[in-house]
Amino acid sequence: MSKNPIPLSAVSEKLQKHVDPKSPAPLRMMASRGMVPMGPKDMLTVLACLCFDADEKIAAGASKSLKELPARIVLGAVGEALHPQVLDQVARVLPLENEDPFEALLINAETPDETFSFLASQVSERLLNIIAENQVRILRYPPIAKSILDNPNVLKSTVDRLMDFAVRTGMDFRGLDAFDEAKSRILSAPPDAAESQRIQKVVEDSLPDEMLTEELEFEPGNPGEEAEKEVKKKTLLQRLIIMTPAQKVVLASKGNKTIRGALVKDRNKIVATAAIRNPGVSDSEVIGVAANRAVCDDVIRIICNNREWTRSYAVRKSLVENPKTPIVYSMRFMQLLRTPDLKGVATNKNIPGAVATNAKKMLRQRQGK
Repeated sequence: MSKNPIPLSAVSEKLQKHVDPKSPAPLRMMASRGMVPMGPKDMLTVLACLCFDADEKIAAGASKSLKELPARIVLGAVGEALHPQVLDQVARVLPLENEDPFEALLINAETPDETFSFLASQVSERLLNIIAENQVRILRYPPIAKSILDNPNVLKSTVDRLMDFAVRTGMDFRGLDAFDEAKSRILSAPPDAAESQRIQKVVEDSLPDEMLTEELEFEPGNPGEEAEKEVKKKTLLQRLIIMTPAQKVVLASKGNKTIRGALVKDRNKIVATAAIRNPGVSDSEVIGVAANRAVCDDVIRIICNNREWTRSYAVRKSLVENPKTPIVYSMRFMQLLRTPDLKGVATNKNIPGAVATNAKKMLRQRQGK
């Protein structure tokens, strides 16, 4: 049996003894057979937990009880504040014949995106339309779109709408005839300002709040908090990988420090320049970007042309030492460098030869030679 993804804290305190792996098996068995009095919300949570019990008989009993629950009990619970993983387990266990509980699951904001992807490949046309209309979720979790396409009940009109949305938001379905048709259809149509605004809103709504909110700065010397911060940072950066260009552009212009730092190095110049123009960019970030050889030329030019940023000596020095900086800017900022730093430029083998040569010439002039 796989590890239980539902925490014990999701279960009412008075009922935790019926799901706790450390509790006697008879207590858990009673609950798995629905023999413990409890309300609809508690019933679904307890049975969903017990589906992961290490005792196969208890797990099988819980799964059977969950499948056989009257629809009114399920409907009375799935609309409440249930743990997301409880909703996911309910969706995976309930028979698809009765669609009402699944409709309630699909309009519940707490239902995980992974649950939508699981259901999208197998539900009826009616429920599939509910899933396909939730474009924020599709953009947030692209596997949902693939599951929709894999569903034998999907209508061509649904596929066409999905592919139109994919083209407008940068989702990639190259090789699929419907995607190529959508591309031709959209490119040949006159611009639709209202639709563009609507898509922009969908893109913004699909972005996780934790990518937009500036991170809290932990006090140095607290290893636990620092480790937690690093784990969260890694998770956020992994989520960037599956995002579309449209999402990245919006995120670059509104994202927090971690996101800005990643997207300013993006290979897509539109994304990278949006990141450096983010109003939240700090002076220390600019210094770091100015020294970064991985950023594109356009980002460096934006920094070079920003008078506020180039007032900083550290920014000017970083730009001169960066081989990506256009020579005309390097020559200009070099004149303001201190002699020890100018000596470093003169011997720097990583910058253009013309810049190093000019640095040597300036040194001789300062030394009166």
